[in-house]
Amino acid sequence: MLEFTKKTILRSLAKGVVLAAATTFSFGQPAFAESPFHTGVWQLNTKDGPRGLVVSDWLVFEDGLPKRWLYRRAGTNDQNQFDFFTRTINDSGYTPVGIRVYRTGEHAMKYTLAPKGEEPFEVTAERLSIPNYKNSCLSVEKKGNRFYRTWNGTASSKLKKMKLSKSRLTVDGDARNVTVEEVRVGRMGIMEDGKPLAFLTDAGGDYAVLQWFKPGVSVEQMRDKEREILDFAAEEVVRNPGGDCDRQIASRLKAMK
Repeated sequence: MLEFTKKTILRSLAKGVVLAAATTFSFGQPAFAESPFHTGVWQLNTKDGPRGLVVSDWLVFEDGLPKRWLYRRAGTNDQNQFDFFTRTINDSGYTPVGIRVYRTGEHAMKYTLAPKGEEPFEVTAERLSIPNYKNSCLSVEKKGNRFYRTWNGTASSKLKKMKLSKSRLTVDGDARNVTVEEVRVGRMGIMEDGKPLAFLTDAGGDYAVLQWFKPGVSVEQMRDKEREILDFAAEEVVRNPGGDCDRQIASRLKAMK
């Protein structure tokens, strides 16, 4: 597991961090729901100066790519405060650092990192973007058709290129016949010969994560909206080559002062 100190936290914040919103131990939201309050581009006000915070619905980004999943902690689903467990992509268990978001105004919040065994580290944050609701570039709402396209590999993937249609998955030229179903908003379940093969999960922005299942995952587990699968054979971050959310994010971050 990763060890977090205040110095490493500040380094992470300086790179630009994205956090995700999920229901308790789950990413799912009702189909009619808007994206969470904290979805957007923010300025963190640290003692060492402003730092960028970029928020999709579900993931923490570092170095411009999705990095950490967040899972809502039970009992913190009120209107203003949200506590999260975190998990780093390709880890099989929770990372020992929690995140709290506390809304203090329409475009302001307190952002707290709580490494296990250390004092929590809290900063204020101001929104740089317009409120990011269901049609924003960082939201995962109502974007099911975006999965069916060609995706490019990233520094966080072994694959170079993949293409998904409703009946075929092609990875670096290797094609296989599949069936695809939406198992929750922003997540597709991919099956081959009736057996779960992978999730393709919307990471917000221009990105998605291809999550390869380990052998033995059942259809019921794949479809379960209450219990998350944490242990995958691999999780690969891919990018929509035609996306322009990275450009929009960069433009917003230039407004920091």
